[in-house]
Amino acid sequence: MNLQKGFTLIELMIVVAIIGILAAVAIPAYTTYTLKAKVSEAAAVSAPSQQALALAFNEGSLSSTTTNATLGLPAATAITSRYVTSVTTAGTSATAGTVTVVMQGTNSADIDTKTIIYTMGCVAGAQCTWTVGGTVTGTYLPKF
Repeated sequence: MNLQKGFTLIELMIVVAIIGILAAVAIPAYTTYTLKAKVSEAAAVSAPSQQALALAFNEGSLSSTTTNATLGLPAATAITSRYVTSVTTAGTSATAGTVTVVMQGTNSADIDTKTIIYTMGCVAGAQCTWTVGGTVTGTYLPKF
């Protein structure tokens, strides 16, 4: 009496094919996830600039000449991190301003040297609202 022990070649090939299909789906999803995590650093690094811009509006000192220096922030190129090259803060009017973050070091052409622009719009007696845009591919832009 011969009893079969182990797996047949067909069974092993099916398992390898299933693992290959799972890897083909998982690797791109993981890459997207890690790039989104790197881009999310822009929000953390630019938070003080965003707060300074909103505070300037509340104090009535926001204008089209508002810059990092007038807000008491470090120079744009001095605000850096592993994935951020610079953070530039600018007033565009007495009720609006922008915070521009330049990205670096992610090893992705969709992100490196591109910008994330946080745009603030305020109405007297109401809350300031923020929108996110820029040249970073939309898939990776942080949600606000």
